[in-house]
Amino acid sequence: MAVLFVLSLFLLSIVVAPARAATPATPETPNSGVTTATHPIEYHIACPPSMINDGSLDYFKAHGFSTVELIAPDQQPYKAELDKITSLGMRPIIDIETPIWSGGRCANTPIASYSAYFQSLKAAGWQYVASEGGRDGDCSYLHQFFKGYINYNCDQCGLWKDVYKDPFTVMNSWECYYPQEWQYIQQGAKEAASLGKQNGLLAGVWEYGSNGVSANPILTNSKNGGSPSYKSMLDWSYANGIGFTHFAVWCAYAQGLSTYKQLGFEQVVAQLQVRYPPTSSSAGPVPRPNQPVGSILRSTQLSFGVSVANPTVGKSIAFFGILKTTTSPSINVGSAKIALQYSKDKMNWSTASSSTFATSANGVYYFSRPVTQSGTYYYRAYYAGGAHYRHAYSPIVKVVAQKANRFVP
Repeated sequence: MAVLFVLSLFLLSIVVAPARAATPATPETPNSGVTTATHPIEYHIACPPSMINDGSLDYFKAHGFSTVELIAPDQQPYKAELDKITSLGMRPIIDIETPIWSGGRCANTPIASYSAYFQSLKAAGWQYVASEGGRDGDCSYLHQFFKGYINYNCDQCGLWKDVYKDPFTVMNSWECYYPQEWQYIQQGAKEAASLGKQNGLLAGVWEYGSNGVSANPILTNSKNGGSPSYKSMLDWSYANGIGFTHFAVWCAYAQGLSTYKQLGFEQVVAQLQVRYPPTSSSAGPVPRPNQPVGSILRSTQLSFGVSVANPTVGKSIAFFGILKTTTSPSINVGSAKIALQYSKDKMNWSTASSSTFATSANGVYYFSRPVTQSGTYYYRAYYAGGAHYRHAYSPIVKVVAQKANRFVP
């Protein structure tokens, strides 16, 4: 007899402050023949703790920057810096790349070995983390401690595995230093946007390499009218229905503000803000994918059940549930794509099938999966979100597959 397991509903809810346009720092007359339509976006400053403590944030706050990405050099929780960011009404994100990745030098260190570090960040109040690289399964493990992951795609290395599409990734900041990166940014942004991920650009505050050759040709293009430039990339995103949501500037060393000005970023950003004026934000969380400017998405939840918890090899099991909103009265969400995921350790998750299931008009979804081998598996459903609804994971169900019994006369 089939046993029906219905678990408690899982809710992942994120609230976003309404956005409003701010006055550009330096007005500029648009070129003749170019549309004057504007698209408000966020401006992020990524910087070390020293720039948070030396007063630099006051400058960036006054010039339309609303998000601060602290580049952590070690495993300290940086509670004081977090408090400083939020006291200015800016949104905090902590970049944990150096402590857990360090340019690949920590590639063989299991992500679970950083659990105490992640717990200290969570206790301090950090809700969103960022990194440039990582290992398979990192995002799933980080999900235990944080609300979302911001992905910095490796410069000049194409697309970093599938992190930019991972269900836990809420935003991609595409590193744009070299013209040859642009084809990868276009490809990755299109794929990520189709899954409801936010995308934007990440510019670096450095100009010359050791040989005196420009280490940031796209910055040079942006100052001299070359292509691609930061503006042409933003223009492309809106012309192709993607709509980059942010422009981030990376200052990875002390005295970053003076170098920022010296290299001409002040003028470049001011010119960008004519067409792409800055939005303002509170110290709230990172917005969910597909959120229209100035709106609040409905929170969603997935119920999840399995027809047989202890199936035998050779049989099939069914997974089913309903996607609905948490508002009162709740709304069943139809025509939404649901993915089935599985794991053997509840940390590293894979998609159980190459296709997704679209919910019925009543929000119902259903998967049938053959049992091919014995063992213990964990399953969950995932909804990536949409134009009006937030993303959600279902509760996890455990399935223990048994070998078929044989009759011996």
